[in-house]
Amino acid sequence: MRRHGGARRVGEIGDAAARAAQSARSVEEFFEAVKRVVRPALRFDVCACLTVDPQTLMNTGGDYRDGLPPALMPRMLDIEYREGDANDLSDLAARPTPVGLLSRETSGNLTLSPRYRDIMRPLGFRDELRVLLRDRHGAWGALVMGRADDAPPFGSAELAAAASLVQPLGNALRRLHLTRLAEANASETAPGLVLLDADHQVVHATPTVAIWFNDLAHADGVPSGDRGLPPAVYAVAAAVQAAGAAASHTSWMHSRRHGRVRLHAWRLEEPTAAPARTAVVVERAGPAEHIALIVAAYGLTPRERDVMTLVLRGRSTADISRSAGVSPHTVQDHLKSVFDKTGVRSRRDLVATLFARHYLPDMSPPAFAPQRRPRD
Repeated sequence: MRRHGGARRVGEIGDAAARAAQSARSVEEFFEAVKRVVRPALRFDVCACLTVDPQTLMNTGGDYRDGLPPALMPRMLDIEYREGDANDLSDLAARPTPVGLLSRETSGNLTLSPRYRDIMRPLGFRDELRVLLRDRHGAWGALVMGRADDAPPFGSAELAAAASLVQPLGNALRRLHLTRLAEANASETAPGLVLLDADHQVVHATPTVAIWFNDLAHADGVPSGDRGLPPAVYAVAAAVQAAGAAASHTSWMHSRRHGRVRLHAWRLEEPTAAPARTAVVVERAGPAEHIALIVAAYGLTPRERDVMTLVLRGRSTADISRSAGVSPHTVQDHLKSVFDKTGVRSRRDLVATLFARHYLPDMSPPAFAPQRRPRD
């Protein structure tokens, strides 16, 4: 494959992008480095870079500076999580190679896609290429790229290049999640409540919403002066309005100022809250979000997760053996694997490290740090 005067084998593109993003300390830096490396090969005109919850594939933020206009984001997320469309993230996640081209997924009839009809065609874009960034521990983000009508179509070479990004960038983004978990800052801001109408327009917002959402919008690459909400908010709101969906849905996203935050949406029934149709609460993430993301980011197996949880509760090897119905030797094998994956050497070190990396930042001022315990 030759682009812009340089030659590079397809298999090298993902590795080069991962190396370029290795020193990134934020999602924006990560995706900026990735775009710089892959643009010559993929030649996109727009590119939205998003992070996703590995448990749910819900949008949790990202970098939209080279993406679609912010005003179109509510409609985009409504299609993604409520209406459904070809080439969506859940479709990609089910494939051995999670790469999709909208024109191929619609057999050349792009007008079958509401995303094309309502967003791409009015803006003058001919096609959409998506790649889900995942490793063996889960999906961590995605690249959504578009080409304008006056550009050549995406071809087999671009699809092969996109496929080469899946594993190396998925792995690199998971590691960045670990860094962000460790560096999350405390937040004392009271929860915020926003009510949205059927078109996801704000009907009412409590005073603290501006504090939460202005920061979250900035973290997503949306200018702080823009009155729109972050994409993750529209996503969770659309999820509860989907046909057959549960009346409530919980997701999370990352904020520079507040660390991990929980987004909880409820579907409101008429006529009690007319014209509001959806309520979304934003608040600091709790222990459930901590442990779920820690387990996924470190790549722990279900059994290793169970053992780690019991260790964090102070249970002995004998207790864990009885609870899990396995031999003490098997418990020790699982525990050794947990140590290897989390980079510690003892139970006490495991407890102290997880607390310092993932819980203390949300509980104490950044200046406070615990004294390191001696090893067992």
